[in-house]
Amino acid sequence: MNTQFSKKDTNIVKGVAIIAMLFHHCYVTNINFKAHGVSFAPFSKGTVVTLSLWAKVCVGIFVFLSAYGITISLKKLYDQNKYERQNISWLTIRRVWKILSGFWPIYILAIVGCKVWAPESFAVYKQGMIRIIYMLIDFSGLAHIFGTPTLLGTWWYLGLAFMEIMLLPFLYYMYRKCGAFTTIALSYLLPMALSLPMSSSVVHYLPAMTLGIWFAQEDLFPKAADWRIPHTGLMITRVAEFCVLAVFILGTVWLKTSKFGKVHLNVTDSVTPLAVILFTYLFLASIPILRDMLCILGKYSMNIFLFHNFIRSRWFEDFSYSFRFWWLIVIVLVIDCLLFSVVIEFLKEVLRYNHLTIKIEKKLHGMISNE
Repeated sequence: MNTQFSKKDTNIVKGVAIIAMLFHHCYVTNINFKAHGVSFAPFSKGTVVTLSLWAKVCVGIFVFLSAYGITISLKKLYDQNKYERQNISWLTIRRVWKILSGFWPIYILAIVGCKVWAPESFAVYKQGMIRIIYMLIDFSGLAHIFGTPTLLGTWWYLGLAFMEIMLLPFLYYMYRKCGAFTTIALSYLLPMALSLPMSSSVVHYLPAMTLGIWFAQEDLFPKAADWRIPHTGLMITRVAEFCVLAVFILGTVWLKTSKFGKVHLNVTDSVTPLAVILFTYLFLASIPILRDMLCILGKYSMNIFLFHNFIRSRWFEDFSYSFRFWWLIVIVLVIDCLLFSVVIEFLKEVLRYNHLTIKIEKKLHGMISNE
């Protein structure tokens, strides 16, 4: 097994997160599925809804992976004595640009789609000049930060992603000066001590960020693989490891629904994503066909995140929930979103959109370099 946490491993984990996200949104509220006679067999509706609440682990996974990736880049700068304002500014701008350049085509398609299938969606922007202002803010991915209306509630994560990108250089510098224990401990304890609200997404997911920094800085994924039970050639060793991590993940389901977990969401939504990531990395990534399927989903994860709720409920709700069985509904939604995403990427290539974004990125780099 290649113990390095590679780009492929990242996409595999993103694939798991995307499936969790689709499952979460399908059943987190009965507003959509109640009218469609969904069968939850062999489980009860309550069990599936509880699991869908737990599946919001997807957010923490994406936060962790973002922190991990940014830290890899910051570590190179720091180790090469290039941890300077200009280099950090470019790293920040480049990541923000990649998110925005991926978001804008989806936003335009969403406007067109809502015009055709859900014109009532635009009521959220109100009327007159304020509509234009709200749409520009939403187009910039800043609606969550400014507290302004958004065409799709799911896009709140864009605001968190931007804030994480801005915050990571400071957190990483603190990590290098104060160490892992102090940085991680403060990310958990300081919000509690100051009674900061968990409704703030940054406070909520701050520990997931610091855990991502820790794993990247100390290269802990290969070490996690080394800490496994020595392979004796017997399948029982791997079964034992699988069971231990599976029990741990089941424990996080209990934690999510416990009184402590509901109060201390920053604990729940940092421990749970880490458990899922380790489980995926150590086991699911070793299963040939499954890992390839997850990797493909991960590759298109941004597109799927940005538009899946239009397909699931805004535009084609009756179709999405027409497959009766709770598990089949999720599978069909995964396939629909993947196909839609492939088409989007094809159109971007045909229209040379990606070529344009690369040219603009180079221009931005030149402007930062000349400061």
